[in-house]
Amino acid sequence: MLSPEEIAQRKAELEARRELKRRYRRRQALVYTIAVIIGLILMFVVAHYSYHQALQASSGSTSSDNDRLNVLVLGTDSLGGSGSRADTILLASIDTRTGDVALLAIPRDTRVWLSRQNKWDRINAAYAYGGPQLVMDAVSHLLNVPISYYVQTDFEGFSKIVDILGGIEIDVEREMVYEDKAQGLYINLKPGRQVLNGEKALQYVRYRDRLGDVALVDPAKGEYGGRVERQRKFIVAVVEKVLSPGVTTRLPQLISEGLKIVKTNLPWNVVLNLAVTSGKFSADRIETAVLPGNSQVLNGAWYWIVNEQKAARVVDTLIWGRPEPLKLTVLNGNGRSGVAQQVANMLREAGYDVVSLGNAQHFDFEETQVVVSDQDRHRVEELAALLNASIMVQTGDGQKAGSVTIIVGRNFNLQRGVGI
Repeated sequence: MLSPEEIAQRKAELEARRELKRRYRRRQALVYTIAVIIGLILMFVVAHYSYHQALQASSGSTSSDNDRLNVLVLGTDSLGGSGSRADTILLASIDTRTGDVALLAIPRDTRVWLSRQNKWDRINAAYAYGGPQLVMDAVSHLLNVPISYYVQTDFEGFSKIVDILGGIEIDVEREMVYEDKAQGLYINLKPGRQVLNGEKALQYVRYRDRLGDVALVDPAKGEYGGRVERQRKFIVAVVEKVLSPGVTTRLPQLISEGLKIVKTNLPWNVVLNLAVTSGKFSADRIETAVLPGNSQVLNGAWYWIVNEQKAARVVDTLIWGRPEPLKLTVLNGNGRSGVAQQVANMLREAGYDVVSLGNAQHFDFEETQVVVSDQDRHRVEELAALLNASIMVQTGDGQKAGSVTIIVGRNFNLQRGVGI
């Protein structure tokens, strides 16, 4: 049996060893911290140098071109191998200056011209012929948009990303049941809002209903249905999850696994720049659309035929950030006969798109008002100055985006054609 002196000595030795371990861990942590800081400094220095080198190389391009990053997002059945086809094709256009992100879903059956093959074919076949590069070339030619970068993952990688994120909450529209033993595809989803793990999420984005890949369900409103719409909806949910605060702790694993399950030709300094500016991005700054068109049978095969006129408008507004012209409604709010028509004529001569005329709820408006949605407020300042009008912002569904209501008040001078 140990004496009290020996016990005290043993305790002292044990405490000394513990202190040595604590000092070692502190030194180790310090070394790691210094290494990380040095690494970050080196990355920023090289990125800064690369950035200025790129600026010098592209000195002839405009600033707006430099601010826009166009990336083709590809979902394939495998990350390589002959015969693979692109199941999901999205063009992501990122404004690195403002944080605005546009996602344009391109149906896989879209008919495009493949220059290397010198023939028309479906866009998803381009991947089988020439991989991501041929898909980028085909989409660039189709939309007249320069695309230099791509990000690609396969079914397995997609499932892992969703699982790392802790699942994605989505509202499953209805029961989805399907079985294809040849592809090893088994789908069994119940309707309702739920968190889908990687396996279930893959089922959701691969399921095809009677609408198939995509269908124009309402030509008047330009509404689409089918698998492409669900994929678009799901990707927005993924972006919301990635940008949520709770994902911060999963970022190291997400980055580590992402390097294994994602293929891309994005330069690392571009990726670093996106990471540094990630604070600008948020879910409410994402706009999405389906490439306008309709299904058609050509030579016995189904294709998605692009509506070139509508597609050009979508590319202008979504990809280049050039909003459609405001649609103006002019209302008589002062009771003077013909005042709404006069204001409409004046505005049309000034280049504005006046779509309708009418009377306001009453004729007691003292001041001319420009009623607009919150997101269009900055677009009507010149219009308000022209009419010497006040800007009235309506939130919610009070005023649709892109539409402006002008209520002509008593301060409007008929002779001068401006407010007084």
